[in-house]
Amino acid sequence: MLPIHPGTLLARAIDARGTDPEHFYLEARMPLRLLRMVLNGQRPISLGLALRLGRIFGTSPWVWLAFQERFNKAL
Repeated sequence: MLPIHPGTLLARAIDARGTDPEHFYLEARMPLRLLRMVLNGQRPISLGLALRLGRIFGTSPWVWLAFQERFNKAL
């Protein structure tokens, strides 16, 4: 089974909020290009992004970093 990139999980979370990347990047205060790269599995979840996602989704940033770490170990 192929590992799931955290960007896929982020895309699902964004969709569950009833929004899309074109609006979410404003809330996350990050460049749209960077968000798209994460969503497409081209960039990892960084500490800074994990902090933002934790704030937005009401989770610990460690949740997002754990998703990234699990993905990295599965490769």
